[in-house]
Amino acid sequence: MSKNYRFDLFRLSLRTREQPSMFEVPMNREGWIRHLFSSQVEFTHHGATFVYIPLDPKTTFPNIVGKIGRQTLEIANRPPHEGYAEYLLEAWKAAVLVVDPTEHADGQKLALQQHGDVGKPSSLAPRLLKALEANQEWVQFLASVHPITNAEAFWDWVKKNEGKITKIRIELEVPNMFGGDDEYDREMKQFREREKAQRVAIEVENPDGINAETDRIRYTADKAMAKGTGRIKAKAKGKNNNFTSQSQQESVKIPKTDERGDGPLTIAKSMANKLLGRE
Repeated sequence: MSKNYRFDLFRLSLRTREQPSMFEVPMNREGWIRHLFSSQVEFTHHGATFVYIPLDPKTTFPNIVGKIGRQTLEIANRPPHEGYAEYLLEAWKAAVLVVDPTEHADGQKLALQQHGDVGKPSSLAPRLLKALEANQEWVQFLASVHPITNAEAFWDWVKKNEGKITKIRIELEVPNMFGGDDEYDREMKQFREREKAQRVAIEVENPDGINAETDRIRYTADKAMAKGTGRIKAKAKGKNNNFTSQSQQESVKIPKTDERGDGPLTIAKSMANKLLGRE
């Protein structure tokens, strides 16, 4: 008998702050991520209290592994000889977090276990990141976390709804998205340098239908989906005929056999490279 643990995948995006650093020796991106995720932090999310704890980095290097947990309360029953008397059972439920802080062509990744008793990774991951930054005396990099999405899902939706698309909105993290030297990239860089923009949104709308197959939309949409540091929302004619990249989250299943008795933490530590797509 087997069971799968499922982890949602995210990409970390870091932007250097413009203020002078208070560190004697400024950290690089990898060093900052290691520093950020190295301390325990408590935070509130949707009215519940969560606690993040990191594992000993010596046992997880080069990756970072930790757990995010919350306390749960439920009504349980005593044994039959005690008349099944009810009592309040207090317990903690925790999800496993794995971070690869090293530099790669596809960026620095984070994986968070799906755990119904803890919370949705898509809302929990950015809240944790915010709490970790708030716990620092000085924030050298401004970080954001974005779901890694199915890059082809948007274009499958566009093809299916050709001639019926009425609205497309694409949001991008400006500092990390544009590295080319064409006119469009230069325009986006100006938003970053002149307006100090962290994000730029491009929105196209026409109730009679828009053409989604232009170079501009394709280029920008591919940046958002393939690089994992943006999001897309779109609408087409028809009931509930909408698209959102947030619903296209990529996840990885890690098998668990009852015979081995391995929990998600043990498996995540031993299979971190596979989990993060580094094999």
